[in-house]
Amino acid sequence: MSASDQTDEQRRELRIKQRHLKHLIQDERSVLCEQMADVASGKFQKVRKENNKLWTEVRFTREAVLDADNVEIISARAARQTDQLVNLQRYDATQLVTKLRGKFSVIQEDSSFFNWKTFGFEVGSCFNAVPCNVSFLNGPIGADEYEAKPRKKRARKEMIEDIEEVQIASVKQKKKSKDENSLSAAEKQVKDITKCLQNRSVENEQQKIEQYEKKFGTNVKEWDTKMTTTFKKEQGPADGVCLVNFCFNPKSFTQTVENLFGLSFLVKDGKAQIEMREPGSCQMPGPYVKIKNSKNENGNSRVNRQAIVALSMRDWRAMVNAFKVRQCDIPHRGNSKNAPK
Repeated sequence: MSASDQTDEQRRELRIKQRHLKHLIQDERSVLCEQMADVASGKFQKVRKENNKLWTEVRFTREAVLDADNVEIISARAARQTDQLVNLQRYDATQLVTKLRGKFSVIQEDSSFFNWKTFGFEVGSCFNAVPCNVSFLNGPIGADEYEAKPRKKRARKEMIEDIEEVQIASVKQKKKSKDENSLSAAEKQVKDITKCLQNRSVENEQQKIEQYEKKFGTNVKEWDTKMTTTFKKEQGPADGVCLVNFCFNPKSFTQTVENLFGLSFLVKDGKAQIEMREPGSCQMPGPYVKIKNSKNENGNSRVNRQAIVALSMRDWRAMVNAFKVRQCDIPHRGNSKNAPK
């Protein structure tokens, strides 16, 4: 307040002047309002200058709001004045009749009448001209050489009563019986992968045991602790199957992705487990998959976990070459000869 050099009394006087000016230009019945709408009078410029003079004293928002209201009202009066400047003479039916009567009415001593003959001469020139750019559906008027093309008559369809009516036999399609126990394609794939994994695990375990039985020269049941430790150290757990040899099809990247997708359901349901075997723990390190029960050692249900695996075509080729995959353990679904037994 002190920085503005304006006291409360001065602000109050300024607001009184602003409201008084607003009342003069807002009241439609005031003389000043009518004079502002008149183009010839200079009241509009006078009011505008007076409002600008009051604006020089405005320092606060309260007075600025009053100034904005006055500017809006003055703008509305300016719009009315502009309408009068561009106002053109207009005619309606009543004015037209009044003008015609004043021009063509003949007043005599005892009577008056409308001079239709003079009116006809005046407006006759409007009807003597022939309109241009007019055409009709049948061609131009007055063209004798023009001949309208005859319309073709539609051939009337005759009803032939001697023709025997042929009835079209309705073909009934047999609805396929829906078996509630039938499996979907995805469920069938998961079931096939499960069977392949079980068979492959048994075969893999049996091959490793037979190999080391020949090496040790004794049956597996007769192995001592040293033989068992050597077997596990060199070959790793016998119940695991190499994931790359099991799922990777060296001839089809799409089939490889489908196999991994089906295997993911087994892992999610706790029926299979994927683990990584480090170099030195077995002859073929890398990812392994094996059958696993859905319950842990304590008998409680295991906690399912999810992981995201990214596999590109370049990675697929590199892993097939690194593990020397010649044939996928999971047969192609379209090949019935290699179906799991």
